[in-house]
Amino acid sequence: MKQILLYTLIIFSLVSCQQEDAPLAVGKGYLSLASLEIGTGTVSSISTRAVSPDIAIEILKADGTPVIKYDAGAAEASGKIELEAGNYILKAYSPNHNTSYDNNEKGEPKYYKEQTFTIEPEKVSYLNVKVPMINFGVSLVLPQDILDTWFNSYTFTITLGDRTLTLQNSETAYFDLPADDTLLAYSLEATNKDNESFRQDHTYNQVLNGGTVYVISYFLTIHSADKVRLSIDCLDNQILQLAAK
Repeated sequence: MKQILLYTLIIFSLVSCQQEDAPLAVGKGYLSLASLEIGTGTVSSISTRAVSPDIAIEILKADGTPVIKYDAGAAEASGKIELEAGNYILKAYSPNHNTSYDNNEKGEPKYYKEQTFTIEPEKVSYLNVKVPMINFGVSLVLPQDILDTWFNSYTFTITLGDRTLTLQNSETAYFDLPADDTLLAYSLEATNKDNESFRQDHTYNQVLNGGTVYVISYFLTIHSADKVRLSIDCLDNQILQLAAK
């Protein structure tokens, strides 16, 4: 697992075997989904079952003609699937992969993968599928005990394009990768025990990657018995200092 700041999800490499358009013998063969590997926001997990409870399966002919579909968690997809000899496309995805989340929803990880395969007469084709997370997450980590001691309130806001939402400590929101050069913007506003308000705005200027959870974390520096400084360890290494008397 590589890290961006504190945590980052491994982006699985996608291996797709392109098949030649050579003539195939007539007959039936079998597909066996030997394993399905998916990634989550914090860990990667391997399922030895063909179908994860979170992943749906579609099989299409090479020309795009639908052949069969299994809903997420369908037990039938874990057995041998009888197919006519030929070239096929397998689609594996989470049911929410086309879902758009609004400002009132934190969202969830989305997964999607297409992979080609070939069925030969009287043979079993074993297929290992790696399904990557295609969106990304942003998580907020605050020293809650320090906030309770030195601050009355805080508001953390994150914006990407037309979508803006707030996060509480330890919450994670998920976003689709932007189709253009839209930047991720976020801000923290806090009020200390003396009712003094502080605000800092940031923009993440680097490329956003699918399959990644970006963690914005805060830490505390004590300068004296009656003064602390709350600093941000954020995506672009800027520092936010909130003095609390």
